[in-house]
Amino acid sequence: MRKPIVLMSFLLLLFASQASAHSFWINSFESHGHGAHNTMVSLGWGHALPMDDVLNSVNARIEVESFDLFTPSLQKTALRKTPVEVNAPSQSTADFDLFDADLATQKIALKKEAEKGVYQFAAVSKPTFYVQYIDKKGNKRLKMKPMDQIQDIDKVLMAVKYQAFAKSYLTVGAWQQPKPLGHGMEIIPRTDLSDVHVGDLVEVDVIFYGEPLQSTAKSSEHIKAVSNSFGQSDGFYLASTVKNGKACFRVQSAGQWQVSVSHKDDVTPDGEMKDLMGKAQQVYHGASLTFNVK
Repeated sequence: MRKPIVLMSFLLLLFASQASAHSFWINSFESHGHGAHNTMVSLGWGHALPMDDVLNSVNARIEVESFDLFTPSLQKTALRKTPVEVNAPSQSTADFDLFDADLATQKIALKKEAEKGVYQFAAVSKPTFYVQYIDKKGNKRLKMKPMDQIQDIDKVLMAVKYQAFAKSYLTVGAWQQPKPLGHGMEIIPRTDLSDVHVGDLVEVDVIFYGEPLQSTAKSSEHIKAVSNSFGQSDGFYLASTVKNGKACFRVQSAGQWQVSVSHKDDVTPDGEMKDLMGKAQQVYHGASLTFNVK
C-alpha cells in the first residue's frame, strides 16, 4: 500500500477504505516562452504530484474556502476556486465512469511593469468535520458534520475537525523573504526557492497561529518532503524534526517538490479546544509548500 506523501495523518484513518490518504497543495509552473512571463497555477488533491484527483470527488473531497494571489506588498487578488458540489459522472460505460475535472487551473500573465519581489499563491480549505462511526444498524458510516449533529451513532470510530493551508511562490526580479499571511498553519521558506538545485539545502519556518511550531514530549513535530521525481512513486519521503519552528532538508532530484506538516490537538473538557466537546475528538491543522527544483 502506498504511504501518504504529506501531513494529513488523520485522513489515513478517515479514508481507510481507500489505498491511502489525500493531501492538498498548489501547483505553480512558470513559462518564459516568446519573451513573456506567465505562470500556470492549479490546486492539487490526492496522492501524486502534480495531479491525482478532483477536489469534489465522491470518495474523498475538500472544500476550498479561499484561493488568492498576494503581491510582494501583500495586495490580494481572489483566484477562481473549484466547484463545491460532489462530482458525478458526466458519462458512464460498462468499462469506466468519466468525471469532468476542475482543478481551478488558471494563467497569470505578468506585465512589464509588474511589482518586483515574491508573489504568494495561497489556498485555505474550509474547516470541516469528519466523523466515522458505526450506526444503530451496525453499518460503518462517514459524515462531514459534527458528532452532535448525527442522530444514528452507536459507536464513534473517529471524529476530527480539519483545516488545510497550501502555498506556492512566484519570483519577479530578485527573491525576497516572503511575509507571513497569518494562516493557522504556515510554512515559510528561508531559502531562495526561485533558484534551488539538486543537492541544495532548503530551510523553512513552520508557524502555528503566529508562533513557531514547537516539538514537545507529547508531540514530535516534523516536516515531510517528497517529489514527483523522488520518493513519491516508491512510497517514501524525507523527514526533518521541527525545532523552535525551524526545519530543513536537502533536495535529492530535479522536479516539483512538496513540503508538508501536520499538527494535532486533542479535544478535552479543560483544554484549549473545549468548545468542541461533543463535536470532535481531535483537531488537525495541515500545511503544504510546493516549489520546483532545477
